[in-house]
Amino acid sequence: MNVCIVGFGAIGPVHAEVLAQIEAVSIYGICDCDREKANKGAARYGAKTFYDFSDCINDRNIDVVHICTPHYLHFEMITKALDSGKLVVVEKPAVMKSSELDTLMASYDVSKVFPIVQNRTNVCVQRLRELIVSNYLGRLKGIKGILTWNRNADYYNSAAWRGTKKYEGGGVLINQAVHTLDLMIYFAGEAESISASMQNHSLTDIIEVEDTVNAYIRFRNRAVGIFYATNAYSENSDIQLELDFENAKAAYVHGRLYINGEMVCSDDKSFSGKKYWGNGHLSILQNLYANNSSFCLADIKNTMDAMFAMYESAEKGCPVILQK
Repeated sequence: MNVCIVGFGAIGPVHAEVLAQIEAVSIYGICDCDREKANKGAARYGAKTFYDFSDCINDRNIDVVHICTPHYLHFEMITKALDSGKLVVVEKPAVMKSSELDTLMASYDVSKVFPIVQNRTNVCVQRLRELIVSNYLGRLKGIKGILTWNRNADYYNSAAWRGTKKYEGGGVLINQAVHTLDLMIYFAGEAESISASMQNHSLTDIIEVEDTVNAYIRFRNRAVGIFYATNAYSENSDIQLELDFENAKAAYVHGRLYINGEMVCSDDKSFSGKKYWGNGHLSILQNLYANNSSFCLADIKNTMDAMFAMYESAEKGCPVILQK
């Protein structure tokens, strides 16, 4: 399939590196309004250069567009690509507002939109998911997710859209910790109510969004969840997940899965991009292109709903009940 990567800043090159390893894919185009970035990427992969998204989606040779642009561009690019008959792979967050998600779900074929939820494909995540689905561990009573990373002033000053409510949609939750939240939803199921608070501890003069979020989640299966994420730590640590089941306790830490303290399996130690991201981009895109199997937008709706509910709860200062 002919692929065009749209946006060749931070994450676009990771997509290119991974796609170059998949035989079923041809990197046909690189699209970026920054001509230097587009030219550099196109030259490296022998691809066609695009400087305007309209030219990209009007090229009939392109089968799939990979949207790796700033958050505020995602919704419009997704709709235009679908209107042009393209399949869409989109980085997180798939969209920036709940109204945008509602529009996509109601008016478009979202089976043609494939969000990058790369952590779901990790070896340990898939193994734990199998144990949960088989009911081997018993009923889930509680789940805890923790992310402690670092994003400093230089990171936010690297692009005007970063750290702004209008263009990024939020801070640590929507940009970094949404993957940790997604794993909690993937394991525990649909959230019923969420109570959240958000703060900006470390970058009050730099950004207008949160650097820290904590939340209490009640799930429809009666489990409770504790969620904490911050960009104010000194380094980028591995995420931590703990799950309390009727018959066992599970922990997913440092890329390893433990059941009752005994290691069951470990993730692939290779990686594309930053080490603490893991190697999920390769596995999720291989599943899509080589195995014709991947997660579509409908598969992450519960995660997106939970994320939007966290922002709503923090803004209103009260719990939010999620609709079924």
